[in-house]
Amino acid sequence: MRLTGWHRPRMAVYVWQQDLEPGFPLAVIEYTARGDGDRMHWHDHLEIAVVLDGTGAFLFGRRALAAGPGDIFFIDNSQPHVALADPGSELRLLLVLFRPELISGPGCRELDLGYLAPFRVDERVASPRIRGTSALAGRVTPLLLQLRSIWERRDPAERHLADATLRMALALVNRERGSDARDGAARAAADRREQIRPVLAYVDRHCRESITLEDVAGIVHVSPSRVRHVFKDVTGVSFKEYVTQVRVAEAKRLLLGTDLSVAEIASAVSYTNLHQFYKVFYRSCAMSPGEYRRYYTPTGGETEAAAAV
Repeated sequence: MRLTGWHRPRMAVYVWQQDLEPGFPLAVIEYTARGDGDRMHWHDHLEIAVVLDGTGAFLFGRRALAAGPGDIFFIDNSQPHVALADPGSELRLLLVLFRPELISGPGCRELDLGYLAPFRVDERVASPRIRGTSALAGRVTPLLLQLRSIWERRDPAERHLADATLRMALALVNRERGSDARDGAARAAADRREQIRPVLAYVDRHCRESITLEDVAGIVHVSPSRVRHVFKDVTGVSFKEYVTQVRVAEAKRLLLGTDLSVAEIASAVSYTNLHQFYKVFYRSCAMSPGEYRRYYTPTGGETEAAAAV
């Protein structure tokens, strides 16, 4: 799909942190995407997204799939993605979020592992989307809506019912699409994403430090050139660009949440050259660090004056 009518968002990837109860890591929420303002992200949980209303697109790396009412998307953990609404509209989504161990924990049966097959497709050769007009969507969506009702009651006695409802939805998809989801290409794609996941987490934790390809290559026990190739293949951006955007995101947090000067913030996110930090920040935000602080904080002007370089 070619994106038209609005700009393709910057492809920087960030980690979406979702609190899930360790003993029952499931959440069912509604989310509304407005325009193309959201950023591409990944997370350590699996996600089923049902389009309740509106039109737009889901981006997976550099691939875009149209999204319309009733469409269902299966999103693997570590798969960079973002939902975008068409210009002037909203894309209202039902999101079912759960960690893999809810369904198939360590030492589980092979049968349990099979429930997760819909998330393991290789999006380059198969689609993570079920069309809302399909008979399969007509059978799966009511189950996901039922799961939402169960979740909203927040009754611990109904956890088995919630678990069974989720498994039934996945089983229906498996029955129709399982053979495509378990082929060698799909497993290879899932392996690539899993290989990159600790790299993304490492950068997020160490963005204030010097980070090299050699550092992260040692974490995943492959060569730096292999990390570079797989990282770009999975996320759609280069490793260097990802590190830069994570540092800019941390700089934004410090600008709005502290009284540190711009020079101190640049140093905190590992920039020794202040001019380079200004250049990188402006390229990302279309404003200087000082302008960003003044624009987004009511007392930004006073703070910036007090913390001027």
